Amino acid sequence: MRTRPARFGSPALLAALAAAPLLCAGCGDAGRPVWDGKGPLKVGVILPMTQQTATYGEESWNGMQLAAEDLRAREGTPAFELVLRDDRSNKQEAGNHAKALIETEQVHVLVGSVASSNTKQIFMEAREAGVPAITPASTNDRLTVEGGPLTSRVCFKDSFQGRLQAEFALARGWKRAAVVVDKAQDYSLGLAEFFKQAYEAGGGQTSLHYYVTEDTDFSSVIENVATQAPDLIFVAGYYEQIGPMIRQAKGRWDGKPILGGDGLDSPELPKLVGDTQAEIYLSTHFAADAPFERMRDFAARYKSRFGKSPGAMAALGYDVLLVLMDAARRARDAGTPDQLAQAIAQTQGVEGVSDKIDLTTPDRTPIKDAVIVKVDGGLKFHQAVPAPR
Repeated sequence: MRTRPARFGSPALLAALAAAPLLCAGCGDAGRPVWDGKGPLKVGVILPMTQQTATYGEESWNGMQLAAEDLRAREGTPAFELVLRDDRSNKQEAGNHAKALIETEQVHVLVGSVASSNTKQIFMEAREAGVPAITPASTNDRLTVEGGPLTSRVCFKDSFQGRLQAEFALARGWKRAAVVVDKAQDYSLGLAEFFKQAYEAGGGQTSLHYYVTEDTDFSSVIENVATQAPDLIFVAGYYEQIGPMIRQAKGRWDGKPILGGDGLDSPELPKLVGDTQAEIYLSTHFAADAPFERMRDFAARYKSRFGKSPGAMAALGYDVLLVLMDAARRARDAGTPDQLAQAIAQTQGVEGVSDKIDLTTPDRTPIKDAVIVKVDGGLKFHQAVPAPR
């Protein structure tokens, strides 16, 4: 497997990763930690701070820091004790960290991760231990179903994202799609399937082409797609693979529109694709230049603090702490894990950066609007896509 050195991480961040606070608010049944409502809620945070999807971890963590500061100023005391762990973009490490945070750090709730395969491991550990867990950004439909009633998310899911992408493509007359799938990632497999179902139901035709996360040479899939002469190339994957794939496809995919999901939403994507003539669109949760006051205000503050524009993961990182604070207030006199999870599942009307958040749906997934962005020297707002309500 290809590895890359970490490109992000100040000394302060590295110190945060190494820190392991040993406060314990007490233990409930079967050793589960109980929050007494008096001190800060202890939150175990598992994000990809290094390796392949490191921009997601950096943005999510930055967004959480801004939210924690806002809540601290509003509440007058620290609302959270955040314990950060780096899953290194690896699902096994995500699961190992979840187990350690529960058993050793005695966290009250887990937050993470971003990639759906990693979040699946976290949710499995949380379910086994009876500890609430919430993901800011993992979109695979099955996560909260298989994770059980203690799990939730603040982002939309792939059944919505796949359908809106199919409708976007068909509305432009793109009737034949080559669908490129990372068969090693739950996110990619699920998103590709939902796109395929909706696209074919709308009269489109598809062909499937596979790669795996570890690939660095995409010549085979590039050639297979090119021989299909599709109207559209749909890429279900993450920016660290899709960016180089598009760069390598120069001369073979020229003139073909490329459409992907929120796995492409990274400031690294325009750099990775390089000097391409491809017309690239992606669906996501947030755009810094969108014509919505909540998004632009957040983007301005984030840029002032961190020196760069935020992507969707920053907004979702911010929103997940708003949801936890809202639930904590309602569970303040009844802080067992089950009661905290129930309070999270009863979330209604939380005004997030990405959209208003309501988790009272059967699978504790909010029904939220999306945005389409275009890669044009950066990620630029293209259009809003309302969710069916």
